[in-house]
Amino acid sequence: MLLLLALPAALTTPQARADGLQWPLLSGENGKWAACIDYPDRPTMQAPSAERQDPDTPSRIDADFMRYRGESGTYSFTGNVELERADQRIRADEMLYSMRENRVDTRGNLQYEEPSLRLGGEQGYFLLDRNQGELDQARYLVPETLAQGEAGKIRITGPQVTELERATYSTCEPGNELWQLRVSDLRLNRETGVGEAWHARLAIKGVPVAYVPYANFPIDDRRKSGFLPPTFRVSDRNGTDLMVPYYWNIAPNYDATLAPRYMSQRGLMMDGEFRYLQSWQEGEVRGTYLPDDDQREEDRWGFFWDHRANLLPGLSAQLNLNRVSDDEYFRDFGSDYTSSSVSQLSSQARLRYRRGNVTTGLRAQVFQNLNPNLQPQNRSYEQLPQATLSHTPFPAPAGPVTLDYRLDAEAVRFDHPAPDLRDTGVRMDLTPRLSLPYQRQAGYIRPGLALRMTQYDLDRIEDGNADADITRVTPIATLDTGIFLERHFDAFDRPLRQTLEPRLYYLYVPYRDQDDIPLFDTNRADPSMFQFFSENRFIGADRMGDANQVAVGLTSRFLNRRDGREYFRAGIAQVFYFDDRQVQLRPNEPVDETRRSDIIGELRATLPAGLTASTELQWDPNEEETTFAAARLNYRPRADAVISSAYRTRVDNGERTLEQRDIAVVWPVAQRWHLIGGWRYSMLDDRTLEQFGGLQYRDCCWTTRLVSRYYRDDFDDEPERSIMLQVEFRGLGRLGDQVEEFLQDTIYGYERTR
Repeated sequence: MLLLLALPAALTTPQARADGLQWPLLSGENGKWAACIDYPDRPTMQAPSAERQDPDTPSRIDADFMRYRGESGTYSFTGNVELERADQRIRADEMLYSMRENRVDTRGNLQYEEPSLRLGGEQGYFLLDRNQGELDQARYLVPETLAQGEAGKIRITGPQVTELERATYSTCEPGNELWQLRVSDLRLNRETGVGEAWHARLAIKGVPVAYVPYANFPIDDRRKSGFLPPTFRVSDRNGTDLMVPYYWNIAPNYDATLAPRYMSQRGLMMDGEFRYLQSWQEGEVRGTYLPDDDQREEDRWGFFWDHRANLLPGLSAQLNLNRVSDDEYFRDFGSDYTSSSVSQLSSQARLRYRRGNVTTGLRAQVFQNLNPNLQPQNRSYEQLPQATLSHTPFPAPAGPVTLDYRLDAEAVRFDHPAPDLRDTGVRMDLTPRLSLPYQRQAGYIRPGLALRMTQYDLDRIEDGNADADITRVTPIATLDTGIFLERHFDAFDRPLRQTLEPRLYYLYVPYRDQDDIPLFDTNRADPSMFQFFSENRFIGADRMGDANQVAVGLTSRFLNRRDGREYFRAGIAQVFYFDDRQVQLRPNEPVDETRRSDIIGELRATLPAGLTASTELQWDPNEEETTFAAARLNYRPRADAVISSAYRTRVDNGERTLEQRDIAVVWPVAQRWHLIGGWRYSMLDDRTLEQFGGLQYRDCCWTTRLVSRYYRDDFDDEPERSIMLQVEFRGLGRLGDQVEEFLQDTIYGYERTR
């Protein structure tokens, strides 16, 4: 029997609810633990709603039977009792409600539910407007993290604080806990995101393995002081490598990490990082020190400082300082899986001021050479300093034709570590631009004029006879045109839009003799569809390529008309030359007399079932050969399954300089088991550059990853081997190496799991 009650003031009852609880309390049969890895509807931690905090918020009760006691102002409910108030819900066999205290006493099959907490027990009471209560012989669940456990007593002492006596804590499925924290007292503060445990014992498969009289741990992703998961690896280079970091949450805007690192073949290294964040500045400072390296018998160190500041309105500053003790530092101690290839370590300081449509900058940049085989004359130039100015007026009122103006200027002093072997000096570069674009929805025409004026004041090497003062003035004329054509149609049950986007780009730059100008920071740009439609075939101001040419391009795309998602893109471009290109990167290079460039084609496709494909092809019609080709196929049918394969080849001056292929896999091979593997191979050198393989077991409450890696830092190096092991107790912490970060850096399309 269902009794609907019309109760006074703070107590009303709605129509009976038939949906029940959306999250049956702690039932291992509901499938949430079975699918917890990819469970899409897991709630997030929420603060108590304003409605719950309001003492005038009404309560609604459904029950089979009711009895009212007027002398005490209490209601007694029995039979399928359910009380709902704001975002709180209580279910029990029997319930006693006191209007005066807004208190609920319950008995039998008690369940309490709010967005960030589920409780269950035999009996208990709740003070609804105080967010307080107590349960005996209870269970609990934090839905956001699937943390759950039992307790002899649970006390709710505030809207975000729960205290437990004789409690357990785990993120494993109830009744199937691989690991479990057993404590005498447990306090979960969802407001601070911290859990505290007294007399805590960690049990694995029911066997105690660790004890601490007191421990605290995060119950969400907020920062707190404490030991971070240690990292552990074994490699040929360092032997047994163990790091135990300690995180110090100094203040909301300051923190530090201290990480002693023991390497059996080298000794004890200290690693420290300090981070700061203020309203006007932020940054990170990191330093490492290894006294008397057992392998090199010398001190090893590194210092890294990244600082950003807003000094005044419109004025910002940045400092990026990096220094290491020797050229083998990153190879031996690199903190990630790509830093070992660093050969030129850059440090720079920058000031930037922006006011209105004017932006100015001042920068200094130096390098530390980490390549012992690099000749002194081939090291990079240092900019001491570089000053820039950019003036971009605000656009005129909208219309089909508007006059655009822009001014770019630069003055820079180039120094070199070997000034007796390379020219140094000052370069000033000024480029005003005018454009009169005509823009419509169906296309555009953008004629433009520019004048590039470059002045050099050089310090020539002693045996040089070239001029020390050089001026180069180069006019630039461009005409960029494009048309947007499209058609609508339906296919594969989707509304599609196909575009056809032809483009013509004419460029004229007269020839200027530049053989006497040194190469400070300039190189030849790699051919690409983007570069074909730019005004200079060189990167940098030391060469301004002569040109009388037209670039032709065509792009077609297939898009979803509803959400704009791109399913397919194909593009092709080529440049046709009307004159020879006399300006070359170096004086001894021959004039380029070809009448057409390589043909570059690109294709990208997003196919059903998580399949994506892309390819790029560069074909030389003059030599009738492919000069560059790359293709990638990626299959990702679900979040935890990736197969990625790629191929690359390059030909320079008729000689093949690169040919590599690779494949990488993260694939489920059984329930919760994943196979990990990868291989990168140089076909040109007939050798393996890198290969790795391993297994991952990922349960709801714990994960382990074991990967063996074989790799070369450079082609001439002997191969190295390492074994990486990582164990993660979800909701408690990680032990071992950073295997997941390695997979993210190495496998295209792999994403870190929650």
